[in-house]
Amino acid sequence: MKSLLLIIVCGLFSPLFSQIFDLERQVSSIPFFDINGNPIDLPLSGGLNTPVIQLVDIDDDQDPDLFVQDRADQLIFLRNVGTSEQYEFEWVTDRFANIAVGDWFKFADVDRDNDQDLFAESPFGIIRYYRNDGTAANANYVLAADSLRDVNGDIIQVDGLSIPEWSDIDCDGDLELFLGRQTGRITLYELDGFDQNDIPQYSLFTDFFAGITILTGGGKRSAASEDPRHGANSLSLIDIDADGDQDIFWGDFFAESVILLENFGTCEAHSFDMNQIIEEFPVDDPLISGGFNVPRFADIDSDGDADMFIGILGGVASFIADRVENIYFYENIGDSANFDFQLRTRQLVPSIDIGQNTIPQLVDIDNDNDYDLFLANQEDLDAPDVLNSRVYFFENRGTALAPAFYMADSHYLEWDQRLHVNYAPSFVDLDNDQDFDLILGRWDGKTSYFRNDGTGSSADFVLIAENYPTDTTAIDIGNNSTPFFVDIDNDDDLDVFFGEFTGNINFYRNVGSATNPLFELDTTHFADIDIGDYSYPFFVDVDNDQDYDLIVGSDTSGMRFYRNIGTVTSPNYVQEFNTGLPRDLRSSPNFVDIDGDGDLDLFTGSSGGGLAYFMNRQVVSIDDDVREPVIATEINLLSNYPNPFNPQTTIAWEATIDARELGGYHSLTIYDILGRKIRSWQFSNNQLQIRNTVIWDARNSAGESVDSGVYFYQLSFNKSAALASGKMVLVK
Repeated sequence: MKSLLLIIVCGLFSPLFSQIFDLERQVSSIPFFDINGNPIDLPLSGGLNTPVIQLVDIDDDQDPDLFVQDRADQLIFLRNVGTSEQYEFEWVTDRFANIAVGDWFKFADVDRDNDQDLFAESPFGIIRYYRNDGTAANANYVLAADSLRDVNGDIIQVDGLSIPEWSDIDCDGDLELFLGRQTGRITLYELDGFDQNDIPQYSLFTDFFAGITILTGGGKRSAASEDPRHGANSLSLIDIDADGDQDIFWGDFFAESVILLENFGTCEAHSFDMNQIIEEFPVDDPLISGGFNVPRFADIDSDGDADMFIGILGGVASFIADRVENIYFYENIGDSANFDFQLRTRQLVPSIDIGQNTIPQLVDIDNDNDYDLFLANQEDLDAPDVLNSRVYFFENRGTALAPAFYMADSHYLEWDQRLHVNYAPSFVDLDNDQDFDLILGRWDGKTSYFRNDGTGSSADFVLIAENYPTDTTAIDIGNNSTPFFVDIDNDDDLDVFFGEFTGNINFYRNVGSATNPLFELDTTHFADIDIGDYSYPFFVDVDNDQDYDLIVGSDTSGMRFYRNIGTVTSPNYVQEFNTGLPRDLRSSPNFVDIDGDGDLDLFTGSSGGGLAYFMNRQVVSIDDDVREPVIATEINLLSNYPNPFNPQTTIAWEATIDARELGGYHSLTIYDILGRKIRSWQFSNNQLQIRNTVIWDARNSAGESVDSGVYFYQLSFNKSAALASGKMVLVK
C-alpha cells in the first residue's frame, strides 16, 4: 500500500500540468572568453558532435544562412546577419519550423518556384517532403508527403545513415535524386513531374549510375577480406570547374577525406574516369578526419565561386577531435573555373565545446559573491591516451548581476587517470570548514574526493581518496555516478544522492555529522524514480516553501520535475508535467540566479560537448481563477492493484473524515507518458466514502483500447491543485 498524507491548503500545490518555469534559451547574452582572452561568438550553443550541414539563403537577402542537424529531429537555424562579403551567424532556433528532420535533411527547389523546399529523414531511410508554400523570403513549410514514392507507388529507400542529393545532372532544369549505396554505387531517380497534390514523382533510371563504384575510399579492398568494405555516404554534386557539367564529391564512412570524381563529359554524356578520382581533397592540404565527411558548397564571400564546408560525422576512426572541430570552412581563393581551397577554420560555429556529454557546476569558488563555472566532459581531447575526463574552469570576472566568464584553466585539477571518464563534479563543504571541497563522480560508478586545503577565496584541492571514502568501502553505484549533496532531512548535515546510468537515483543518508560524514545506503530507487537512462539529480526549492524540490536530467527524455509535497524533514515527491523544462537535450541541470533578478535560471550540459543556458523570465504560479479555498483534510491515495496489469486494474483512495464538508467535486484522471489525458471520472464530494474505487479497463474516453506502456493517475479536488499521483504499467 502506498499512503500519501495530504494536507489541502489553498494555493499550496501547483496543478499536475501547470507550467512552473518560463525559460527562454539564450546563446550569446552572457559573454564568454577563451583561454587567450578572445570573445566566443556563440558560446552557449551547446557544442556539436556529428553535424549535418547546409548553407542556403532561406530569407532571400543574398547571403547563405546556416542549417545544422546534430541530434535526431532537431534542425538548428543560424541566420547570416553579416554582409555578402563577410559572414556572421546569429543563433535563431534549434527547432526550425518545428520540423522533425530525423538524421539528415536537404534543401532543394524541386518544384522550381524559386524558394527552398525541404527533404528530411523519417526513420528508417524514408524521405519526407516538406513543400515551401511561402516565398523565398518568408518560408512556410507544409508536410506534403510523409514518404517519397516512385511512379509505381513504391517507397524510395535510403541506405542506412546515408544522405541523398538532388541535382540537375542533365541540365534540363529538373532536380534528379541521387542515392549513394552501401555497394559503393549510385542509384539515380529521374523526376517525372508532379502528381495532383504537387508531390514530385520519380522513376528509377539506374542502380549503377555512370559505372561508378566507390569502395573504402576509392576502390580499395579490405586487407582482411576479399569483400569490399563500404559504409554510409553523402554525395554533393556541383560544377566545381565551371565546365558546364556536374562533378561529384563523395563523403564515405571508411574514407578519412573527401573523394572528388570529376565529370570529364557533358550534361548529356557523363564521363567519370575511375582512374582519375581524387581520394584526398583538397589536393594540396587534404582534409583528414575520422571519416564520414559531408561536403557542402556555397559562395559565402560573394566572389563568384563556390566555397566548401564539411561536416565531420565521424566514421570508421571517429577521432575525439572530430567532436570539437567538426565544421570545416575552406575558402575558394581561386575562381569559378580554377578552384583553390584554403582552410580558414575547423569550427565554423564558435562555441564552448570540450568534446561530448558535458556536466556543469556553478559555484562561488573564490568567495567574490558571483557564480563561477566548472565544466567536465566525457573524454578530453588533450588528455594522455584520450581516455580520461578533465575539468575546465571559467572564472566570472563580471558581477552577480552581469556575469562574464573567462576560461582560466582547461586542466583544473591537473590529474589524469586512465579510464577516469565522464566526470561529474559536485562542490560541497564536506568537512564543514567553510570552503568548498570537490567530489567527482565517474563512469565506473565510483567517486573521487578532493579536499580544499586552501581558503574560501583561494581554493587548493588535494586528492584525499581516489575512491571515496576508501578503496575497501568505496561508494559504487555501478555506472555513471552523478552526485548531489543536500540536507534532505533537515538534521544539519549533508546527505548525498547519486544518479546513474540505469535512470534510478541512489540515496545515501548521512548517519554521521556535518564535520565527519558517514554515508549509509538508504535506497537504490529513491522515490521510485526511473527516467530510463543517465539520471542527474538536482535539488532546489522551486516554490519557496522551505523544502527541496527535485529536477532530474536524463540522456534522451530531457528534464523531469518532482515537487516535494511532504515536509522539510520528511519529503514526498510527486512528478509534475508540462513544467516548461527543456525536453530535447542530454541534460545535467544546474539552477542558479545568474543575473540577480530573483528567479532561477538554468544551465545544462549537452551531448554536443558544450553548455546551454535558459533565462527564466518568471516563475508561473496558479491563477486565482482556478483556485477555490478548501478545508484541511487527510486523503490516502492507494496503489492501484494489480500493477502491472492486464486487462484491468483498480485505483482506490480513502478519506479519513467526513469529506462532504468540502462541497464541490473530486476527480480521478489518467494520463499517458506524454501528459495526454486518456480518461477521467468526476464525483460529487458529498458522495465521497471512506474507501472509494475506480476500475480502469485500459480504454480511453472514446471506449478504445490503449497501447501497452506507462500511465499516470491523478487525484484532484474541486479546482484546487492535484493532490497525488501514481504510476501504473499496462502489459498486453
